[in-house]
Amino acid sequence: MQLAIVGATGKTGLLLCEQALAKGHKVTAFVRDPAKLGALADRLRVVEGTLDDADALSSAVRGADAVVSALGTVDRKPNTVLSDGTRRIVRAMEEEGVLRLAAITSLGCGASRDQVNSRLMRFLIKTVAKEIWADKDRQEDVIRASELDYLIVRPGGLTDKPARRSWTIMREGDAQKGRQMIARADVAAFILEKLESGELGREALTVF
Repeated sequence: MQLAIVGATGKTGLLLCEQALAKGHKVTAFVRDPAKLGALADRLRVVEGTLDDADALSSAVRGADAVVSALGTVDRKPNTVLSDGTRRIVRAMEEEGVLRLAAITSLGCGASRDQVNSRLMRFLIKTVAKEIWADKDRQEDVIRASELDYLIVRPGGLTDKPARRSWTIMREGDAQKGRQMIARADVAAFILEKLESGELGREALTVF
């Protein structure tokens, strides 16, 4: 499978690259700074650019079987970094005829707001991280409005622990008690498993 990964130098993006290569997939990493790929740079195709560079983005997704967005931000001020970036990804995919998109957002986005068990996380989403989650909501809206076969992945609290290769899945409307944490390595493994299985189903799933 030929994958294009946007946000490939983030913590989860790097794990996606590593795991995809280990499984024999061909990977294109769309990055602002290739140096952040380290030794991985020699094992994959690198396209350097920013999300407002339409030509570079089109080059990155061209010929891909699927695109994975691992975009993230820590900007707590009002912004549209994620939604604007996702809009450009979707446009490039549609223009290049690439039909499958897996995108990472977060537990607490959209209809999963009621699935959040942690009082602290609910408080943070409503206060200090309010603008981040607001743009993640807009990001999801952009994906839903597209004609793509998509999967929105809403992980719970992310850790850097080794992968367990197991996870709990919740669809919108589901509820489950307990701690909602997941290793980034398991998020990457979950996404690759879903991509390898075929159609993504135009749905949003919470995983932890």
